[in-house]
Amino acid sequence: MAHDTSQVAGLKQAIMQRANTLAEEHIKQGQATRSRIMDDAREKVQLMEQKELLAAKENAERHFHRRVQANEIKLQAEMDRNRWGLVQSVMDQVLQSVEELAANTEEYDPVFRRLLKQAAQMIGSDQLVAQVNERDRNHYQAKWQELVREETGVEVELSEEHCSCSGGVKLFNADRSIQVNNTFEGLVERRNDALMQVIFERLFATVPSVGVNTHG
Repeated sequence: MAHDTSQVAGLKQAIMQRANTLAEEHIKQGQATRSRIMDDAREKVQLMEQKELLAAKENAERHFHRRVQANEIKLQAEMDRNRWGLVQSVMDQVLQSVEELAANTEEYDPVFRRLLKQAAQMIGSDQLVAQVNERDRNHYQAKWQELVREETGVEVELSEEHCSCSGGVKLFNADRSIQVNNTFEGLVERRNDALMQVIFERLFATVPSVGVNTHG
């Protein structure tokens, strides 16, 4: 009987030891699982923070590039306005120069004669009509026939209608179906593109464009 009691006690002790061992193993497994979960959570948090930081950086860079692009476009537009203003200023000086030329009779007369002769040759008719401004009409009226004979060799009527121009001549054939505008304004208008090109080349040949190199 005592032997049986001893065996039962031993069995109970073995069971308790086994239970303690299993409990410790479960506790260790639980701690290990908890550590893995915490590590995974920390890693996920770090990844989320990195993604948020990366997204914030990308947004900041996009915002910066947009601001740079906007400022470059604004600066380019301002430079274009300034350049156009300079070009217009030079064009105004060109027109002022031809007006000053027209006011100088000695220098203007040979120019006027060349413009008249050239226009007559371009039309190629024996009967022409010339239109000039009021100043030139008053100046050339008395010697018109002599001037026409020397420069054109054809009949050119001096119109009583004044030309709204600073100098030069408008020449028509008899029925006015053909016209050559050899006024200073007409010459400038016909050569406007070439004048603009020359002005741009002279003014801005060594000035680089700002350019907009950000398009995203």
